[in-house]
Amino acid sequence: MEDRAQYCRNCRARVTGQYCSDCGQREGRADKRFLDLAGELLRDVLDVDSRFWRTLAYLLFRPGLLSAEFIAGRRARYLPPLRLYLVISFLVFLFMSFGSVQVVDRAGDGANMGSGQVIATVGRDGFPGSGDEAGDPNDFSPVLGIADENSPQWLQDVQRRMERNAGKLKDDPNRFIETVLDYLPQMMFLLMPVFALLIQLLYLGSPFHYLQHLVFSLHYHSFAFLLYLLAQLIGLASVDVDGWLVLWLLVYLPLALRRTYGSGWTGAVFKSLLVDISYAVVLVSGFAVVAALALFLI
Repeated sequence: MEDRAQYCRNCRARVTGQYCSDCGQREGRADKRFLDLAGELLRDVLDVDSRFWRTLAYLLFRPGLLSAEFIAGRRARYLPPLRLYLVISFLVFLFMSFGSVQVVDRAGDGANMGSGQVIATVGRDGFPGSGDEAGDPNDFSPVLGIADENSPQWLQDVQRRMERNAGKLKDDPNRFIETVLDYLPQMMFLLMPVFALLIQLLYLGSPFHYLQHLVFSLHYHSFAFLLYLLAQLIGLASVDVDGWLVLWLLVYLPLALRRTYGSGWTGAVFKSLLVDISYAVVLVSGFAVVAALALFLI
């Protein structure tokens, strides 16, 4: 009778170690319970020598090293770039989703008290139905100005719906924030290739190709998210380190470009400034699109 423990369940090749030499599948129990999987994950996290903690430490304190190692082919000792990004971004947006509810709750009373004054002020600058003309500052209809009577009917319908939803924000801002947070992960994931394209434009004459720039983008965004998460966690202890973390974020990019691509100091600083300015414009545009989409959907 054939000993199943000695053969790969995927390709049936003989297995002498933990992995199949033919297809690469890892061998082990096929019917693992949840506690078994949770135990393996916990052991990996608690193991100070594991690649999980090694990757996080290098990501934070060795700018560009993970990308340089990946490009050089030394990959097994670190978490894969995409998995690293997905894990960190999941934790960040999970934290943000909880934090947004608390922010809205704390600001709710103040927003309700001052909403009439704010709306009346804005109304005098272009929101009809408010201020002196309306008499009641709580009755207003904001004008977005994305369509007029000469615009296609569908665009006019979109504007009317967005204006109607905007009028409800003061009563239920939490719904708008939750909708924005629902689409932020997708937006950031879609913008990472744009960041990689900006890097590629700066290194057109280099031997590096786009997929390598995309790996750099994954690592850089993972670092930025991890830095944000650390800032929020440290802030829970009422310790103000935001200034230092922002400084490290600004310094990180030229250091990463220098280590990954071998740029000189002048070139790395100049390129990082160009990327920072260009990507800031992209981010603002992306946030505007997400906000408009959320305003349409709520």
